[in-house]
Amino acid sequence: MGGLSIRFLGTSARFPLPRWGCDCPQCSHAQANPQGVRSRPSILVNQRVLVDPGPDIYRQLVTLTVDEIAGIREIVVTHPHPDHFLGLDDLSQLRHLARLEQIPVWAQFDSWTLILVAFPSLVSHELDPGKGTDRPFVRRDMTIDRPLELDEGLFFTPFDTYHTSTFTTAGLVIEQDDLRIVYAPDFYDSAFLGLAEPDLLILDGTFLDPGQITHAPDLAEGHGRHLSIVEGVRFAQAVRARRTLFTHVGHIQVAPEELRNYFSDDTFDVAYDGQVVELSA
Repeated sequence: MGGLSIRFLGTSARFPLPRWGCDCPQCSHAQANPQGVRSRPSILVNQRVLVDPGPDIYRQLVTLTVDEIAGIREIVVTHPHPDHFLGLDDLSQLRHLARLEQIPVWAQFDSWTLILVAFPSLVSHELDPGKGTDRPFVRRDMTIDRPLELDEGLFFTPFDTYHTSTFTTAGLVIEQDDLRIVYAPDFYDSAFLGLAEPDLLILDGTFLDPGQITHAPDLAEGHGRHLSIVEGVRFAQAVRARRTLFTHVGHIQVAPEELRNYFSDDTFDVAYDGQVVELSA
């Protein structure tokens, strides 16, 4: 039997939870319950593909065994916001543990400008073979709506989530053995038809409802557009997702027991750091 596994390394939005000095119901729950503590968003797919190594990646990977860390063979960056790629520097020694000459890093063409500004000495270019092979990573360009086979029978198809306007933010359709997972931690909208009937939909949980978005100071600073959890429930129903988990959870200031009142049934929940979801074909 084949399958897909997702390990949630981190499930917070731009800032970890609990927030400093906050005693709202959400932060109070996190202070008392380890499952409520959230670090920046990242997942590991089939123990092979690491998606979005953010600033907390070193601490996140410490929770894995050495063999599990050494099994990472590919890295995907959905977009160059700091919470999704700044951990590349911490991963610069990973190739020695994994015994690889270089580790491929996949990103959209328009993401590479910011990635290379941040880490000019870490990445060699795939179009210059033989140059920069002493660097830990090699650049790989992914293209919206074009599938990539990143492991045998494991396909990633990036799609535009319309989160940003200055560069493309990719969501990912992850497929293997007739199973489909849609991963979109920063999501506003999509015109991609391949999202229908996913076995698992992992969706943006930055805000609870449209009212929170309206009053969010981050949006005025150009940090991107988000679909709220309330709207995300309706989106999941529209695409007929079999199961939906919210990640990239922001400071929604609602305790988990109250948050579940916004879910229509038990096919909806919120992911947590360290959670492993395994799907069988």
